Amino acid sequence: MKKIVFGLFLLVASGAGLTSCKEESNMPAPAVESVPAIFPQVNPAKSFFDLNSSKAATSSNPTRPVFEFTIDLGKERDLKVERVEVFKSYRRGAVVSPRVKAGDYSSFPATVSINSKDALQGLSRLSGTTLVPVIPAAGPDAFNNLVLANDAIVFTFDLIVEGGRRIVLAPTNAAGSPTGTQILAPYAAIAVFRNP
Repeated sequence: MKKIVFGLFLLVASGAGLTSCKEESNMPAPAVESVPAIFPQVNPAKSFFDLNSSKAATSSNPTRPVFEFTIDLGKERDLKVERVEVFKSYRRGAVVSPRVKAGDYSSFPATVSINSKDALQGLSRLSGTTLVPVIPAAGPDAFNNLVLANDAIVFTFDLIVEGGRRIVLAPTNAAGSPTGTQILAPYAAIAVFRNP
């Protein structure tokens, strides 16, 4: 009988403890920031890089294809955005290489227009565990046989808000490559190398 009474006492005491925990959890929730999403709008007339023109040697004086997209943050946002930093990365298949800064934009809507030569400048691609430059070491007069059909340049974004705080929309891994859903459309602008 003592065990039953003691058990009931424990049950009542634990119920009182749960009630007190429940009351303490009525603390106000932390403030939530509304971060503007970036959905780049790709210009349909400049939506990819022509593969052969992109690979051509500079000495052949090619007309380099241009990829163009617009960033518009809209007006409905809690944060004062000072600028958007645009980064580019090289993608082959599912492997995205480390990002390189492509530019800063502080007036919106902002149009980003870049030709294939400038898009490839400074980029490397992962080959196994080694980074290989995507511009031939032989120089501008070499035909670029390192770029393949369906390779792409992935443009991702960071927000710099009032006070200099950075909001990274596409997190990076240990190698400096962007990861997550932000490297996919509609969050990223993706310029694919292909033949028209």
